Amino acid sequence: MNVTALQQMTVLFVDDEETAREQMKMVLSSFCKNTICVGSADQALAALQEHHPDIVLTDIRMPGLSGLELLNAIKQKDPAVAVVMVSAHSESEYLLDAFRYKADGYLLKPFNFHDLLELLSDIATEKVATGRDTGNGPEKKAFVLRILDTLGGRRAEIMEYVINHLDEENLFHGTYDEVAEALSASKPTVVATFQIMLEKKVLTRLKYGTYRMNVEEPD
Repeated sequence: MNVTALQQMTVLFVDDEETAREQMKMVLSSFCKNTICVGSADQALAALQEHHPDIVLTDIRMPGLSGLELLNAIKQKDPAVAVVMVSAHSESEYLLDAFRYKADGYLLKPFNFHDLLELLSDIATEKVATGRDTGNGPEKKAFVLRILDTLGGRRAEIMEYVINHLDEENLFHGTYDEVAEALSASKPTVVATFQIMLEKKVLTRLKYGTYRMNVEEPD
């Protein structure tokens, strides 16, 4: 873990729990150029204008605007700002929403602060090295695979299988029966998982047995 690049970053942390903000302020202040902690998405949008953070960490479930709505608003205003989603909930649906709106990372509560600093350091290093938005296709898919491995379960396994079998054009070729056979999973579970990905617009069905993974921001 290289924290040198992180020392050049301004980080904004958004969480409605005061204890979480105090803990994050204490940890990040030792590693970041500047750490701002606020309690709502509305306050975060104001801080975005005032402090111009390089990285935003936001809880998903908050009163008022949700973290996902905040993520979408930030990416519309300034796609170069890296946004990491934080959640106490491990449901894969939250991850798919984060992916759909071009999140740059996803962390589960309670925090493992080593994992937190490692993720932030990686994002900071890439931002310093490239000077560009970190939310492109290969990195996005890599972060999804990492968190799916953490979540576990049949649905996560099926999603991981789809991502690992995309071609160069982000197309997946396979029927429900083929996926079920490959993973020794029940067909209803495969169908339900694909339905979630279609509803979340992570996948688009092009024709029978052919799907496109959407790595761009939805309309």
